Amino acid sequence: MFCKNCGEKSESKNQKFCANCGSELSYTPVSPQLRAEENQVSSPVKSVPVYESKTIKLGGPRPHSKKCFAFAIVSLALAGVGFVFGRTIIMRMLNPYPYYYPYYSFGALGLIIAVILNITGLIFGILSRTNCSKARKFEPVNTLEKVGSVFAVFGIVINSIPVVVVLVMLLISLISIMLFPIIYF
Repeated sequence: MFCKNCGEKSESKNQKFCANCGSELSYTPVSPQLRAEENQVSSPVKSVPVYESKTIKLGGPRPHSKKCFAFAIVSLALAGVGFVFGRTIIMRMLNPYPYYYPYYSFGALGLIIAVILNITGLIFGILSRTNCSKARKFEPVNTLEKVGSVFAVFGIVINSIPVVVVLVMLLISLISIMLFPIIYF
């Protein structure tokens, strides 16, 4: 124990006065103090990704948007005209009783014209989609580009179906000619 007045160390615990200065020593039992430590539990940190916001350009339709829409309309129009030329010959091929389908038939020439129109419409649909992607990159957001994009997808699908059907029918015809040559010759 130490004296509060002069800082001298006392020799025994039972000593009541300081041997150096004579001041009274007060004995305070020193109990070991426990340090209160809290277990710090780190709260789970949720990281939230922060994305850069896309800058929206304002303005009306520009050249790529207009081409996108125009090519999509041409693609749909070619699909319609191709359907007019090709529907009769395809229906006559699929129908076992051709006289039940009374429409005027363009014959094989109509089928060839229909396939050419549908392939051209397919090309215009693909061109429309490429112009739509360019419009999305370089031009402001506009309705004409979005409508052109949807019409282009319809044009691609509608023009693809007859081309695929005709190719499958030609393939079936060639296989049947190869398997059964006696019937055709």
